[in-house]
Amino acid sequence: MSIMLKEETNSLSSIEQEITNHPAWHGYMPGLAAEKLIRGKQTPYLYLLRAGEHEMDYYVTYVLPDLSIQHRPFVISITAEGWHYSNGGFGGPFTTASIDDVLHLIMHCNKGANTPKVLES
Repeated sequence: MSIMLKEETNSLSSIEQEITNHPAWHGYMPGLAAEKLIRGKQTPYLYLLRAGEHEMDYYVTYVLPDLSIQHRPFVISITAEGWHYSNGGFGGPFTTASIDDVLHLIMHCNKGANTPKVLES
């Protein structure tokens, strides 16, 4: 039991570190401030990552193809099978995938032509 808990804690720490060290990470930022920062950018799927209200809650704020702004919340959770995200849908388990590998799923866009683009902090 303690080995399982340690493995889950390490996985959680790993994905959390990956998100908070991501070039698009802006830390805690209210939605209006994030929108102000990204509004006016003419690049669909340009995004930034920011902290949510609770531990392991995050937001991806991004530009839609019509140039409006979307704030999509997501929550990271860990199970014995890997990490998962939820945001109205559920994705995972991921054992080797990075946040970059699944961000297009969280944003509900296609990988490829509509690949998310980082708004660096």
